[in-house]
Amino acid sequence: MPPEDGSISGDSVERDVLAEHRRLETLFEEVLDSFHPEGEPDAARAALKELRAALETHFDQEDRLYYPAIWALRPDLKTELKGLVDAHDEFVAQLDHLEALLGRGKRGEARQATESLSSVFKSHEEAEEAVLATLDREFDTAR
Repeated sequence: MPPEDGSISGDSVERDVLAEHRRLETLFEEVLDSFHPEGEPDAARAALKELRAALETHFDQEDRLYYPAIWALRPDLKTELKGLVDAHDEFVAQLDHLEALLGRGKRGEARQATESLSSVFKSHEEAEEAVLATLDREFDTAR
């Protein structure tokens, strides 16, 4: 989340994004735990709904707040960032697929699909974090 005063500095953006990524990883774990065979189907749907809401909010912040600011300052990163934004759309499509699997009672398949999504999302997070770390180092060097 951005600071309440609306300011954006390299340190705060990187710190906020890293914290958000760790929170999302925890939500992925909770969804996976909810797919236990003896678990309640409603609990699995609720956990997935919470993850989806968190991811959509996260993607929206990156797509509307962080990335446009980075593009403006560093047009040379636009292609890389565009790839990250495009991945957001794919993640949402995968969430649709997960919800459909749960709706059909296919918890085992949903668990496998969630494990795959979690793995791909972790790689995506690492790519975002690498961009932010590079910008943070450049910002520190310029000070």
